[in-house]
Order: sequence, then structure tokens, then C-alpha cells
Amino acid sequence: MTTRTTPWTPARVALAIGAALVAFAVGTNQEGSAQQPAQGEAARGAGGGPAGRGRASYSLSDPAPQDPALRGAIDMHAHQDPDSFGPSYGQAARSLDAIDLYARAKASGMRGFVIKGHLDQTAGLAYYMRKLHPDMEFFGGMGSNLTTGTKVNPWAITHMAEMKGGWGRIVWMPSWDSENSVHRLPRRPPAYVAVAHCNSLPFWINYPKPCPSGGELLPEVKEAIQVIAKAKTRDSNGDLILATGHNSPPEVRLIVQEAVRAGVKHIIITHPLLAIVEMHAAEIKEVVNMGPEIYAEFTSQFGNPNARPEVVKTYVEAIRAAGVEHSFVSSDTGQLNSNWQPDALANCAKVLRANGFSERELDLLLKINPAKILGIPPPR
Repeated sequence: MTTRTTPWTPARVALAIGAALVAFAVGTNQEGSAQQPAQGEAARGAGGGPAGRGRASYSLSDPAPQDPALRGAIDMHAHQDPDSFGPSYGQAARSLDAIDLYARAKASGMRGFVIKGHLDQTAGLAYYMRKLHPDMEFFGGMGSNLTTGTKVNPWAITHMAEMKGGWGRIVWMPSWDSENSVHRLPRRPPAYVAVAHCNSLPFWINYPKPCPSGGELLPEVKEAIQVIAKAKTRDSNGDLILATGHNSPPEVRLIVQEAVRAGVKHIIITHPLLAIVEMHAAEIKEVVNMGPEIYAEFTSQFGNPNARPEVVKTYVEAIRAAGVEHSFVSSDTGQLNSNWQPDALANCAKVLRANGFSERELDLLLKINPAKILGIPPPR
């Protein structure tokens, strides 16, 4: 695959320096991820690339997609460089950086994207991108993985909220380093960041059987959820958003129940159909119905041209079960050899149209709901 090399202009050098300043940790040992081939039928057989995200057969210099569903769209889950890649963690290399993605997203008429990172907070990168390109909405977030400590760290959340600009919005509960991930993606050493316990024992002490008593969230997780509910971002005065990460369905329920109780404004069920979470349509509907501002995230595997019919059917049925008012479509691409994010979203729009979704429903999934979650005005 051919990629474009961007010249090192003074602005690009400044961005790289800023990104280095906001990066605060190194990777931890883990093999496999949600980007690896899925075990469940819903995420299997989508074809090519990391976990069926499609092998790109074009370069960044090719014409950007012009699907009307992209005009005003916001990608809520866009992996990109600078990010870590090496034997200590096993995370897939990234295929483009924030500057390259901006150029392609702008050419496609997109409104913005969330800079996704498992290991580092990306509020600082979003700040620099907004300064370079004030014509696009950039947001960041943070993952609650081992780079922020061996426990979910409320102070790391506060730190992100107090970053200049206030563009860090999404707090993902443990993803790469969740207890659920350790069992589904074995690695050594088996370190993880737990979210719940089972009568003072690990939640998955009897894996694959969940805690018979239902389990309970750990105190630091409850404290973190309180921070998410109450904090306002510096300068922009925005609300923080809770995303459930790579946790299992019973852990997701515990997280969402507590978040609703604490008054978190917006809650995201992180890619529930991927095998690392593996929720069924009925479970997604149940969790979405726990509160008024809960949204299920559906990632772009089903949009690949060679996606298996059963994969498309699973996604379509799950979106209908959750309801388009409580769903959104993200790319979750950016891994090496995966589709560029705007192209992945355009592919999804085509598949959804072919399965009976109206343009208004596409607007909800790609434009209106993402804007609502991020606390910005809806597109015109």
C-alpha cells in the first residue's frame, strides 16, 4: 500500500513536539486486541486487514469519498499516530497521523473526529490540531489502562479535564488492559486493570463463569464515575463522557448502572458487537434502555465490500434493536492496512442504505448523535 509522506513543516514539527509533551507513558505487555481477528460471528469474516477492517487498496492521495452521509459527520473512534508500536504491547501500527486524517476528512466534508488512544490522553493533541485547523472539530480522550496505573485512576481523569482548551472528553474504562481482555486475549505477564470484584475476589475468578452474586464495582471505579459526572473541562466548559471499554456484558451493566446513578450526562457502550465485548442485540437494547443518554457504538467492519452477509445482518439488527436515536457509527480504523476513516464511514453508509436506512437515520448515526454526545450544536 502506498502512503503519502508529509513534509516536515514548522507547524508539523510543533505538533510533534506538543504530542511528545502530552504523551506520559510507555506501553505495557499485551498480545492481541480488539483489532485482532474476532472469535464471535458478529465480528468474524468481514475480510482483510486487522479484524476485518478492510485492506486499503488506495493511497492518501486518491480522491476522498464524497458520500452525502459524510458531510457534517463526526468519527467518534479514530485511531492515528502518534501512537506506540512495539513488542512490549502488541498494538497494531497506525497508518496515518492526525494531520493526514484532517486532510482526508476535510476533503470528504466531515465535521470532525475524536482522536482515540488506548494508552495516552489525547486532549493535548486535539488542542494543537484545533490551533492548526480551527475549521474542524477535534476532540480527545483517555483510556484507563496500565499507563494510568494498576487501578482506574480518578486523578488521571481530573488531569485530562484540566488540560488547556478542554478538548479531552471521552473517558474509556479499561480496554487493552481490562480483566476481561486478559482472559480473552492471554498474555504474559497477566497484568490488568479491574473494574469490579466478586465478593472481594477477582470478578472473573471462575472464568468463563461470571460472578454468581453479580459482582460490585471497585471503589476507585465509583470515584472515577463521580469525577466524570461532575467535572467540567477547562476553557470549553464541556461535560465528560463515559465509555465502557473492553469489559464484558455483566461488567458493562455494572458500569452503566453506576453512571446513571451518578448522573453522568452521556454514556457510550464501546463496540458491543466486537468479540472482545460480545454483546447480543437484546443485551445492547437492555443496557441502552437503562437511561436517557446511553448510546451503542457500531464500528465499521460491516461496511467492508467483502463483509459476510451474516455480519451485515448482525449489525443491522443490533442497530435496530438499540434504535437509531441511541446509536452511532464510528470507524475504529487507523490500523496499518485498514481503510481510512472517512472511507470506512462511507462504506457503512452505503451498506445501511441498502438495508433500508433513510438519510435522516444516517444523519442521526453519523452526525446528530455524535454532536449531541460531544455537547456541540447539531449540524445544520
